[in-house]
Amino acid sequence: MATVLFIAFAVLLILNMPVSFALAVASVMALLYGGLPLALVVQKMTAAMDSFVLLAVPFFLLAGHLMARSGIARDIIDFADTLVGWMRGGLAHANIGAGMLMGGMTGSAVAEASSTGGALIPPMLKKGYGAPFTAAVTAAASTISVVIPPSIPMIVFAVVTGVSVSDLFIAGIVPGILMTVALMVTAWLIAVRQGYQRGPRPTLGSIARATRASVWGLLMPVVIIGSIRYGIATPTEASVVAVVYGVLVGRYVYRTIAWRDLPGIILDSAVTTGIVMLMIAAASVYGLIVTREQIPQAAAQFILELTNNPQLVLLLILCVYLVAGMLLDLAANIIILVPVLWPLVKRLDIDPIQFGVVTVIGLAIGLITPPVGACLFVTCGIAKTDLLRGSKAAAPFIVALIAVVLLIIAVPGVATWLPYSAKAMH
Repeated sequence: MATVLFIAFAVLLILNMPVSFALAVASVMALLYGGLPLALVVQKMTAAMDSFVLLAVPFFLLAGHLMARSGIARDIIDFADTLVGWMRGGLAHANIGAGMLMGGMTGSAVAEASSTGGALIPPMLKKGYGAPFTAAVTAAASTISVVIPPSIPMIVFAVVTGVSVSDLFIAGIVPGILMTVALMVTAWLIAVRQGYQRGPRPTLGSIARATRASVWGLLMPVVIIGSIRYGIATPTEASVVAVVYGVLVGRYVYRTIAWRDLPGIILDSAVTTGIVMLMIAAASVYGLIVTREQIPQAAAQFILELTNNPQLVLLLILCVYLVAGMLLDLAANIIILVPVLWPLVKRLDIDPIQFGVVTVIGLAIGLITPPVGACLFVTCGIAKTDLLRGSKAAAPFIVALIAVVLLIIAVPGVATWLPYSAKAMH
């Protein structure tokens, strides 16, 4: 049954069928081959979506759409440019800084790549930045948004494993900052070599003006994380707070969202939510077959025969993630790979929060690697450069992100210190 499942899934992907449909069709074929009742499909798919935690997904996506439509993204970019644009390769640093600041709004790398790319890539090209470099730095910056809370992949990981969403959100803060620093150092080295220009040095007045203009956008992640951190709201409840905040800011502060705009914004969010939820539902049937065939146990035994050192095991898992990220979407990889690896992680007492952060960042790197690098594909399109040149320009940034993951593997406290400190204070 497992052979039919994997072969059918691979063939359907080669035929360019969407991942969620490929998962569902391959699972049905395997069930038919194994003589199991198809009623399992409906039961598992329904049970998979019947989750309070998953309610956060549509609300966070809706909040991101509201904040993007309101014009807050533009002010966030201006704020980042004011703070770091004076360095060599200033607009590249502003791009990366905006990626970190906007992560708390979108929770989606592709959404962040589209919004930031549309705003920053044209002026970067006008100021003489190479198109491949511009596309690469924008795509690399967008990966921060899946680590900085709120993060949709973190929610998916929590649903698959049962790890606390709150802990994962808080755990993403320090690694997200480290990713920002690593990417900025890489961009600075490239800018020095290429002779890219600096922006004007900011004055206290310009910083104050930029802060005042962007304060509503900067407050949104504070509202989300603060409400979760101090036990005021669960992540799901915080997602509803984020939607209300987005509506109020867009309608009454920026005055860029009218009541008549809301149906279209909700529809856009619903379409994205449907894609995510269908993938989770289809993967639940896929996971049922994988578990029934005892593939996780076999994979765990195979790796344990190689080594039982937790750090070496995480390194092996990272290698798997880097390859898998080139072929499938981040959320799909979490749904397919994590249930297989989870028994091994528990058996070796690897910290689940550390594993979650390594998983999300390791697979996020796939968003900027060909052939499926969705973020790089988007930014190369905006910069009007081909994917091959963009991929070459992205290589130094990929190395920088891998270095951050290696640090988290070597020093688990990078990911675990903040969430466990938060728990200790309660």
